[in-house]
Amino acid sequence: MLYLMLLAHLLGDYLLQWGSIARWKARSLSGVLVHGGIVTLTTLVCTMIVAPSWWPYALLIGLSHMAIDFVRARRLRPKRLVWELVWYLCDQLAHLTVIVLVVTWSSAGAWADPGSMLAPADRRVVAYVFGYVLLLNPAWVFLRFTVRGVWGPNASPILEEGEKYGPMVERVMIATCVLTGRWYLVPLMLLPRRLMPIRVAGQGVGVLLRPTGHWAETALSVALAMAVGLALRMLGAGGG
Repeated sequence: MLYLMLLAHLLGDYLLQWGSIARWKARSLSGVLVHGGIVTLTTLVCTMIVAPSWWPYALLIGLSHMAIDFVRARRLRPKRLVWELVWYLCDQLAHLTVIVLVVTWSSAGAWADPGSMLAPADRRVVAYVFGYVLLLNPAWVFLRFTVRGVWGPNASPILEEGEKYGPMVERVMIATCVLTGRWYLVPLMLLPRRLMPIRVAGQGVGVLLRPTGHWAETALSVALAMAVGLALRMLGAGGG
């Protein structure tokens, strides 16, 4: 169940939190309620698919998420980028701690259904989905907060600006290369976004290799993608 709740968190807190909702959440209680409602609904849907009797715990996770976001949005408004990073990490740690505690508590709860726990094969499927979802919006948000918090505002644009989907595809491809054992293809996955056609002496067309974004964001993005690919490869090799 832990695998599933972590996946539900990524879906509700990242993939289903668009920029407009994030801005709304930061300035209005109604935005917090809407986002919290989306997270709660996502958690309940994931739970109902696998273990319908677990819904009270899923509801508790959703309501806790809403309470944590309310505190962060209404009470914690850091002015410096480094504190934005700190509060972002604390926010995510709080959400993950609640999930772990509720799942642990449910193992002895009256609503727990021992037969509803995911089988090893199902856990692997959820872990694979979790890994690839992590490389999308969650990685994008995490890298932006990290790079801006550590290296400053000029190291990376704000969340609403800059290229978003190209790096996501790049991370997915790198993780897949590592997962399938084709490590030697990783450098090739970095080339498409960095090759720019140019005219040479007004006649032919040449190719220019150019950097894309701050070196730290690129390095962290590649490292994260390779780590996810390696973890999934080890999970598959371990058979559970």
